[in-house]
Amino acid sequence: MDIFNSNRKLEELVMFGIDWGIFLRHDMEGQIAPFMYLKNGDEEYVRMLMTDGDPLEYAKKVLAQEEKPFQQFIVGYEGYLSDDQKERVDTIIVHSFDVTQGKGVSLGQMFSPKENGAFKKIDKVTFLGNPDIIIPLQPNLNPDYSVEEIGFNAIALSDNETGLTKYVAILTHDSPTIIANTCKQFLRGKFSSEKAHELSGDFEVKITDNCIKNTELLSFLVTNAIDEILTTDTITNWGDKYKRKASISATYNNEIIYESAIDVKPLVAASKKQEIDMSKLTTTELDQKFIEIINIPNARTNIEALTKMSELLKEYEKRGISTPDKRNPVKSGNTVEKKWWQFWK
Repeated sequence: MDIFNSNRKLEELVMFGIDWGIFLRHDMEGQIAPFMYLKNGDEEYVRMLMTDGDPLEYAKKVLAQEEKPFQQFIVGYEGYLSDDQKERVDTIIVHSFDVTQGKGVSLGQMFSPKENGAFKKIDKVTFLGNPDIIIPLQPNLNPDYSVEEIGFNAIALSDNETGLTKYVAILTHDSPTIIANTCKQFLRGKFSSEKAHELSGDFEVKITDNCIKNTELLSFLVTNAIDEILTTDTITNWGDKYKRKASISATYNNEIIYESAIDVKPLVAASKKQEIDMSKLTTTELDQKFIEIINIPNARTNIEALTKMSELLKEYEKRGISTPDKRNPVKSGNTVEKKWWQFWK
């Protein structure tokens, strides 16, 4: 059964939505704000869904007023699923739709939140069903659901003294989700292959320069993809059997974004944040940073959050555009409360 209805574009977008929700939530001690992504070819637009009600119903109202063209969209938010013991578990839920298909795809990723001690994903992504599209269908007799395949090459290097093999893998793609998943599949495949006994355990993952816009998200996803592999029975059994240790590194733009450590704990914060030049970001990237900042815990009293928001607002003003919450309001007769970042009002 193909839960994605042979739509590779929708598959990539919904998996990105799960990753984005996990990225937003992993270092927070409270629920994330619902979000929506619109995609039209290479163009992406992020929309905030500032509502306490049903995010899907609110998204329908926002989409009815949307001026940008789009082919696929996702709606993500934090909710709950039941585990095998019928206990309620925190979950990132993402609904995805293509305007040319009557059915979408819904996925959920359960997790244990940071406020319970440490953030950790629980089990694999769960398929929640194929919901009806929430906006009018736009039939297309010749839809294009294909995607750009990842650029990947792995070079095997034999050690002259030991005869063991190390690998250097080179990857390029514009999606951090695709890169992280490819890293995971590559490592799992090598350590579980018939030639696993020939491995030295050394792997270098090189991600080509400037292919990813959100470096922080890339670092987070690659870090946790590799850490998840390193904590599997496959790696543990390999190390015990051959008395070797896996040593894995990943670089992007000539900077190390991952190095394997002795004590690996999946889903910890990625490498230290780099300063970002706001002027070099696209509007969509500015909007992404906007959402990240408003989701910072205790933002009203967080000096770092206020400072970053001040820098963002200056960049929005410099470009002559408003913040995403003002660009995509849902018309109503209610009075809008002052937002926490509008501390000067």
